[in-house]
Amino acid sequence: MADVNKGVARIQLPRKGPKPTEGSEGRNEPQQGPATTDARGVHMLMSKAIPAKRDPLIVPLVGLLLAFSVISLIVQMLIAFG
Repeated sequence: MADVNKGVARIQLPRKGPKPTEGSEGRNEPQQGPATTDARGVHMLMSKAIPAKRDPLIVPLVGLLLAFSVISLIVQMLIAFG
């Protein structure tokens, strides 16, 4: 029996519409929450951030230290179990 290639399964979801709650029919109340807050404050805070100056020598030194510690651990394991 040959394998039947099936397409991707698609699930139909109902469209989301505004659901009126009890007692709020006919009134347009502004929503409270993070979605309606003004996002300018975040951008203003981030625009005043001072970029951190990193020493370009630190990252290679950390890499060398990590490499030598791994090599040292391997040598110790070889000596201990050899």
